[in-house]
Amino acid sequence: MSRPQQGRLVALVPRPPRTGSSTTHIGSFAIAATATTIEAIAAEAGVATQTVYYFFRTKALLLQQVVEVAAAGQAQPLPVMERPWMRQTLTENNARRALALLVEHGLDIYVRVAPLRPALEVAAASDPDINTYWRAVAERRKAGMRTFVERLAELRALRPGLTGQRATDVMFVVNSHEVFLGLTRDSGWSVTDFKRWLYVALTQQLLDPTLPGSPAAATAGLSFHENT
Repeated sequence: MSRPQQGRLVALVPRPPRTGSSTTHIGSFAIAATATTIEAIAAEAGVATQTVYYFFRTKALLLQQVVEVAAAGQAQPLPVMERPWMRQTLTENNARRALALLVEHGLDIYVRVAPLRPALEVAAASDPDINTYWRAVAERRKAGMRTFVERLAELRALRPGLTGQRATDVMFVVNSHEVFLGLTRDSGWSVTDFKRWLYVALTQQLLDPTLPGSPAAATAGLSFHENT
């Protein structure tokens, strides 16, 4: 395959929007990708149908690439657990600061990926491959949260009586696409307001209230920091 052909196919996968811009075009692309044929996608890209199959093999894999690029914010995505901000979070010795970093950067992924959720759910209902992939995304998200909770346990920072499993369950539900969309898209909250609320909620639910330092001080330099 020629480089121009590959370039046109890469252009099919939308780049994440710049901060402050709309994510509607990503969601629209995902919906279009599930509603049309590989032939139509190839025609839009100006390449042969075989070229699309060469790079993506199935429409499900094409949609997966849309999700992975949107989640990473870059064309060559690293797994979440390998990204610099996650490494910083998992090596931070201040539990409040670690939670603040997780909220700050983890929610930036939601901003890019959550608009894809409706299209993915529609696609997953009729395509077993997409359903398997979307379930795997949820499982990876919960596994990442479990790793973070284990770090809090190492720091002896969990609320007294709270088990690691219960903490993971609470985090998985409260820190979810559904809650994010319900409060931002459906209720009109800003992303900053949601980050601030999530940080407070998870602090109250997960962390030992006798930890040294204040919750507000741990957010210094982050987008949802409030001077008090």
